[in-house]
Amino acid sequence: MRRNKLSLIGASSIALLPVCTLIGDYQWLTFSVMNIAFYAITTIEIDRYLYFIENKNRMFQVFALKKKHRTELIKNKIIYEDLTRREIEVAVSILSNLSYKNIAKDLFIAESTVSKHASNIFKKSGVKNRTEFLKRFRKKK
Repeated sequence: MRRNKLSLIGASSIALLPVCTLIGDYQWLTFSVMNIAFYAITTIEIDRYLYFIENKNRMFQVFALKKKHRTELIKNKIIYEDLTRREIEVAVSILSNLSYKNIAKDLFIAESTVSKHASNIFKKSGVKNRTEFLKRFRKKK
């Protein structure tokens, strides 16, 4: 709650700077606005830092759980990174043992586009070619 109020003060103080510049040579006003913004932002950062210090054990537990979860997902996951919708369609077609020419015909795209999608799929799944892709992911059925 305190952080939100300070953010609002800091943002409104910074927003006033162009207005102060247009008014004229009122350095005392400009400096006051700048100081308020500086102190508000500094207080927000100190508050955030103290929060991290107070909760560092919880955060480390969350990070460790996330890392463990991620490694488990990688072991069980077919594809290591997110695929686009079209790459998923091409991957399913490759696993169905269709040729690039047939995949292109089915998806109404050029054969070179299928080849490019396949290349991206192989990179994202950590294999070098179609044969490795088929070997690795046919085992998981």
